[in-house]
Amino acid sequence: MRRVIRRALVVGALALLLAAGVAGAVAPEGPRLALVKLTTKPTRLELLTVDPNGGLPLRLAGGGRRARPLPFFFSPLSWAADGGQLAFSAIVASKGGDGPDFRIYLVNADGGGLRPVPKTSNGYGPVLSPDGHILAFTRFRELDGAPGKIGGKMREAFFEGATLWTIDLDTGKQRQLTPWRNGLEYHASSFSPDGTTLLATRSDDRRTDTPEPVAIGIDGGGVTRLLVDGLFPVYSPDGSRIAVFREVGEDIDLYVLDVAGGSVQRLTRTPGNVELFASWDPSGERLAFMRFSSAATEPASLGIGDSLMQVNADGSCPTKTLSAPRTGFYVPAWQPGPGREAGRIEC
Repeated sequence: MRRVIRRALVVGALALLLAAGVAGAVAPEGPRLALVKLTTKPTRLELLTVDPNGGLPLRLAGGGRRARPLPFFFSPLSWAADGGQLAFSAIVASKGGDGPDFRIYLVNADGGGLRPVPKTSNGYGPVLSPDGHILAFTRFRELDGAPGKIGGKMREAFFEGATLWTIDLDTGKQRQLTPWRNGLEYHASSFSPDGTTLLATRSDDRRTDTPEPVAIGIDGGGVTRLLVDGLFPVYSPDGSRIAVFREVGEDIDLYVLDVAGGSVQRLTRTPGNVELFASWDPSGERLAFMRFSSAATEPASLGIGDSLMQVNADGSCPTKTLSAPRTGFYVPAWQPGPGREAGRIEC
């Protein structure tokens, strides 16, 4: 999994070499799904919303050459609870041989009001709290050469770690939730509906080689492991279930964990494929996620020609929504809010 993320960072840096402002438009009614679309020949990075069938696209950010900011295609998106604005990580500058620089941005559902979130340099994977006042995100740092200062301390020449942070959007006050340590990574993915718990993926070289889903108490409640393995856990709208991805050999499939009972249901079986970044429809009856060939984790294309998928929460009716040659569809996120429910997929 770390190789996938690092390769995505490299591709993000290359995207800067490609790099159309966005004019506000009326946000369409009904269910909408946000995603990042990467196309080649010509190359474009766009943040879009589409209808449940992948149609009626509305561009919120990004574009072609000279477009700024460019949405980072391997960073999950996060909607405010009312569906009025979307948080995303964007490529804003190149740091030479160290790869791209990132910042968290907010944009309105109609594509207007695009603005950076202060003090989020080198941040990605934003997660908005249910009340819209707190933004959680991940900072990743890597040293491969001379020693450097990370977290106020000098670190060895070879260092790789990721920490979780929160920022109060009203006051700008930041909190570091997890420590900097070589070989330790946390990647935020979801708040609980009451805002007291943050779900994340933890990778810790001192514990296990396998990433594990964890729940973190925002007010000092500690870290609780949910399963012995898993990636990118996401709460259902009512908090009763958690979607999570689990590795099966070279493949990664989608599962659902029952929070109260602890049982786990496997939703997909897709040999030769990697599935990531699930998002619950506001009704809680279906999920969207991305799927690409497990062989595509090695080449720099990283999922070009992949698919945007949907499936019912009981595992029925798996449906390919978007797929095209020389195109990647990433990090789907259902827009919440009254009247935005897509409901079950009819087979």
